[in-house]
Amino acid sequence: MSKIVSKGTTPCLKISTRCTAIDSILNGGISVGEETEFCGENATGKTQLCLQLSVACQLPPSSGGLFGSCLYIHSIGPFPISRVTGLIPFILDSPISDTDLPCDHIITKQVESVHDLPDALDWVVKLIQNSYNTCRHIRLVIIDSIASMCTSHFDNMAMGYESLTQLLRAIGYGLQSIASKYNVAVVVVNNVVDVFPSDRDSSTNFMMSSGRKVRPALGNRGR
Repeated sequence: MSKIVSKGTTPCLKISTRCTAIDSILNGGISVGEETEFCGENATGKTQLCLQLSVACQLPPSSGGLFGSCLYIHSIGPFPISRVTGLIPFILDSPISDTDLPCDHIITKQVESVHDLPDALDWVVKLIQNSYNTCRHIRLVIIDSIASMCTSHFDNMAMGYESLTQLLRAIGYGLQSIASKYNVAVVVVNNVVDVFPSDRDSSTNFMMSSGRKVRPALGNRGR
C-alpha cells in the first residue's frame, strides 16, 4: 500500500500517471506547481509510478501530458532504463519516432547522500532554466527516493535526527520553491516505518498497511 500526499497551492495543470484509479484520486494526475510525495512499503509500485510519469509528461496535453521532459534523481544503483523502455509502448499513444526518442527526454542523476541534494537542486534549477531554450521544457522533477539517501548517513542519536530534520526542512522548502517558481511538478518518494504505541502521535499520524500502522519514514518533511 502506498499513500500520496500533495503540498502547495492548487494549480490548473496536471500530468497523468496513466493509471485511471490513481488519476481519479489525484483529480486528474500530478499537479504542476506542487510537491507530491509517494510513500509506501517496498515493492508497492512507487518507482513504477515515477517511471510512468517520466514518460507520460512527454505526451501532449490532450493525452494527459505537457509535451515536456523530466529530471529524474535516483539513489540506488543505475537508472532502470530497460524498465522505462518496456513502459513506452503502453504510455505513448503514437509510434516512437527515430528522431524523438522518449528516453532522450529523461535526464538522470544519481545522488547517494542527502548531503549532495542541495547541490543537486542547484543543478535542477540550471537545467530548468536552460530548457526554456528547447522545444521540450522540463515539467517534472522526481527524487527516488529521499529515504534511501538519508538512512545510511545519519545515526539514531538525537543529534543525528536533529541534523536530518533541519536538512530535510531546507530541502523540502527548496523543492516547493522550485515547483511554484518554475511551474513544474515535483515528485518525492519516501518509505514507511511501523508506528508503535510509544510514538507521540501514534493515534493520529499513521496509515494502515497489511493490518499495521505505518508512517512516512522521514516524518512530515518541510513542515
